[in-house]
Amino acid sequence: MDNDREELIRRRAYAIWEREGRPEGQDLRHWEQASREMQKEENRSSSGEKQDLETEGTTHATSTPASPPSERKSQGAGSTEQ
Repeated sequence: MDNDREELIRRRAYAIWEREGRPEGQDLRHWEQASREMQKEENRSSSGEKQDLETEGTTHATSTPASPPSERKSQGAGSTEQ
């Protein structure tokens, strides 16, 4: 995965996690949701449609983003908060 795209997904997943009240154990779902949202935006952008994050209800995080699920496994169970 491209590092820039991965960073954008990481930030979006973190924002979703924060918006949902920082629930534990939902990191994979948040990562997948963020990835799907990014794919939708990429598809819109390639078809010439205007990107509008607010219509998706997504905000960008200003804090340290969460790690992708593959990286968290090596950090130990339950380490979804940073």
